[in-house]
Amino acid sequence: MTPVELMLSKLSDAKRNGKGWQARCPAHDDRRPSLSVTEGDDGRALVKCHAGCTTEAVGAAVGLSLADLMPRTDGHKARPARTTKASKPPEVFPSASAAVAALERLRGRRSAEWTYHDAEGEPVGLVVRWDGPKGKDVRPVSRNGQGWIIGGMPEPRPLYGLPDLLELPEGSRVYVCEGEKAADAARAVGLIATTSPNGSKSASKVDWSALTCCEVVIVPDADDAGERYADDVAGMLAKLTPAPVVKVVRLPDLPFGEGGDMADFVALRRGDAEAVKAEVEALAESAEPMDMTPDELTKPTQPRIEPFQPFPVEALSEPVAGFVSGGAEAIGCDPSFIALPMLVGFASAVGNSRRVELKRGWTEPPILWGAIIGESGSTKSPALELALRAVRHRQEQAMREHAEAMRTYEAERLNHERDLAAWKRSKAGDAPPEAPEPPTCDRCWTDDITIEALAKLLQDNPRGLLVIRDELAGWLHFDRYSANGRGGEAAKWLEMHGGRALVVDRKTSGTIYVPQAAASVIGGIQPGILARYVGQEHRDNGLLARLLLTMPPRRPKRWTEADIDPMAEAAIANIFEYLHRLTPASDAEGEPRPLIVPLTPEGKRAWIAFYNEHNEQQAGLTGDLAAAWSKLEGYAARFALVHHLIREAVGGDVGAGINAVSIAAGVKLSRWFAHEARRVYAMLAEDEDTRDRRRLVELIEHRGGEVSVRDWQRMRSHRTAGAAEAELDGLATAELGRWEQVAPGPKGGRPSKRFILDAGSAGG
Repeated sequence: MTPVELMLSKLSDAKRNGKGWQARCPAHDDRRPSLSVTEGDDGRALVKCHAGCTTEAVGAAVGLSLADLMPRTDGHKARPARTTKASKPPEVFPSASAAVAALERLRGRRSAEWTYHDAEGEPVGLVVRWDGPKGKDVRPVSRNGQGWIIGGMPEPRPLYGLPDLLELPEGSRVYVCEGEKAADAARAVGLIATTSPNGSKSASKVDWSALTCCEVVIVPDADDAGERYADDVAGMLAKLTPAPVVKVVRLPDLPFGEGGDMADFVALRRGDAEAVKAEVEALAESAEPMDMTPDELTKPTQPRIEPFQPFPVEALSEPVAGFVSGGAEAIGCDPSFIALPMLVGFASAVGNSRRVELKRGWTEPPILWGAIIGESGSTKSPALELALRAVRHRQEQAMREHAEAMRTYEAERLNHERDLAAWKRSKAGDAPPEAPEPPTCDRCWTDDITIEALAKLLQDNPRGLLVIRDELAGWLHFDRYSANGRGGEAAKWLEMHGGRALVVDRKTSGTIYVPQAAASVIGGIQPGILARYVGQEHRDNGLLARLLLTMPPRRPKRWTEADIDPMAEAAIANIFEYLHRLTPASDAEGEPRPLIVPLTPEGKRAWIAFYNEHNEQQAGLTGDLAAAWSKLEGYAARFALVHHLIREAVGGDVGAGINAVSIAAGVKLSRWFAHEARRVYAMLAEDEDTRDRRRLVELIEHRGGEVSVRDWQRMRSHRTAGAAEAELDGLATAELGRWEQVAPGPKGGRPSKRFILDAGSAGG
């Protein structure tokens, strides 16, 4: 195992980031990943905490020394070393207060400080906290020999308030909270409480033996991280001999997903200590003890991938729905591979001509960003081409017209030069001949993704553009095109998603200003490339949340004589043409502005019902899903606007406002993409083994949910039936299916067995 592989094996959340990896630093309570790991030219692991922890402190937090991060020298040939700065040893301070003072010189006055003691009551570590506009920042300080360093305590770490815990009589009830602030709040109301140092992911680094003969009540924070912490603590307690009685109590009235804890609960009850203590004790009394079987509590779990839901083609209305279904059958792809690009294309055709108004001051532009995700050969490109064929044909026609206009312009320009020369020779007093204006090409799509080029195109085509990328990876890697690679282009793209102004300052040709930059985006990408390119920055800045995703399970292609109906294709081209001809309104200065489309009264009622339900769901979500739900709210309105205008294009009597029918269609589409986001995000978090198992499950599901050994051998090209059976045994061990004996048929023969998928085990 290389030093980098060794380091990564100690980090549970490391993810690829460019040429290296990014993870939460184990040496401090790291809420936003600040640790980078890369491989040096000589094979060493280059470890850097951007929050300030030393390499030695990071290594010590996961049980590694600096020597473990260096390449082997036992005769194995190492790559040539490059000159690097040697890792600085951590600065040793004479006292804990001196170490804290050094931190305060960098971060300002601390908000709080907690001290950890060993069994003899000697201080061995501090947890220091700062509160700021971006949230809390927590740094550890620990004893190192005769001095103190800035870094986590060595393992195993003590529990908070350890000396008091060691004096408790057998059977005492101890509450385990997540964090010192929560533990202090529990103590303040008269409960015996403790916690583990260094955040919710460090339960395994603590000595829990002081709780052996206690009744332990775990009080998790009200979020996913709190639930994982409760599981981790229960798993550690299950290893003790004898194992304590363990219960889990979830505090009422704390909205899940917001991370509320005991301190928030005490504040919610207005600090009434006696009432809080009685309520929590009553919850503990009524809670059922956990089954403390170590194997069950410590068994690693993977997020369950929800089954793929068929795309709601019926939400598209005719003739779009029929075209999508027929096109999918002809190509042999999932309908979503055609529907998503077509919806993005329709939205781009509308562009800045229309906006939907949800209430005064809240409008949504028809701007959609989408990605169809599939392995190479999964018909992404044919689906894109079919869905957007009308757009490409329109562009070809515009290019031909522009070429003709340029020929006319060149002739006029030559005539003007001749007339201008004659005017100069005549020295006449009249005005010089007027020069012809060069024609501007009418553009409806582009594949140029540099901000400067796109800004110029949008300035010439203020209605907006469709950005088509057959391979979307280049678009996701924005800032390789920027001068410093520091997020400038990504920020401008995020502004364009809302149809806001775009300003680009060019060194040589001045400033480009686009009052309302409308750029819809569509492309294809492979799952592995998506996982590699969507890094933490895309999650933090909200780009991932803005992407509408579809990743149907892969299925074998089968020959079909089905073809695209020319009449259906013509009907789609007519819709595109109608949407492109929509004219915008004008402001007081005569400048074009989107025409506002309101909701009808019944449409408004349908929108309000969706809005309230959608936000109830979002209140229970955290992280990436919460961000996606916030964007899908607006997407429902954008889908409804596109649906309304398509119905208008085919001659439907839709009236002047968006009614409940179009709102219902937008809501159905938004909910489907919400479900798909949940699936894809879970798949992005899979490890390699889980991903491989899911793909095997998808193959079996495509066969109807069951398969024989012989069928599996043929499907997977195994050399022997034994190898095929062993692979299916692996799925059975992972509790994804089971073997069932099959009795001989009417003609007799030996009994056989088939592998049957368990309900809900499918990965898509």
